[in-house]
Amino acid sequence: MFSEALEKHLPHLRAYARVLCGDTVRADDIVQTACLKAWEKRDTFDPEKGALRAWLFRIVRNEYYQQKRADQVRDIDQEASVELHLVAECGLRQRSELNRMLQAIETLKQTQRDAFLLVAAAGFTYQEAAEVLGCSEGTVKSRVNRAREMALGKFHSDQWFEDKQSQSASPIEQLHEALNRIHAFARAA
Repeated sequence: MFSEALEKHLPHLRAYARVLCGDTVRADDIVQTACLKAWEKRDTFDPEKGALRAWLFRIVRNEYYQQKRADQVRDIDQEASVELHLVAECGLRQRSELNRMLQAIETLKQTQRDAFLLVAAAGFTYQEAAEVLGCSEGTVKSRVNRAREMALGKFHSDQWFEDKQSQSASPIEQLHEALNRIHAFARAA
C-alpha cells in the first residue's frame, strides 16, 4: 500500500531535507508538501521507471529548490535583521570539524553538493542518486568524487577557513546554524 511505503521513507526524507536546508522546521514543511504532492500524484508513479525511494527524494529535492527560488522573490529575512540589531556581537567562533566541513560542502556547485549529499549523507547508491538527479550513474560518481576532493581541500585549507569565517554571518548565527545541522545529522543517524 502506498501510504505504508511513504511512511517508511519519512525519516530518510526528513533527514535529507534537513541536510539540504539546514533548518529543521523548514525541512519538515518541505517534506510535508512533498508528501502531499506524492500522494496526489501516486497514480503516476511507475515502479518500472525507478524505485519509490528515488521518486520521493526527487520530489523533496524539487520542492526544496522551488521554495528556495520563491524565497529569493520574497523578503523573508525581516526576523533575522531584527535579531542582528538586538544581539550583541561576541568573540565566539564555532570551529568544530563538523561545522568546518559543512561550510566546505556549502561552497560546492549545486550539482556536486546534491550528488554528494545523496550518496554521503542520505546513503543512496550511485544508481539511486542518478535516478533522483536525472543523470547517469557515471555522472554521479564523477560529481561525488569532485565534491569530495574539493570539500576536503577546503576543509584542510586554513586560509580558506579564515576567509570563510571573516565573510560569514555573526558568531551567534554560525552557532545557531551549526546546532541545527548537528541536530539534523543526529536525527538522521
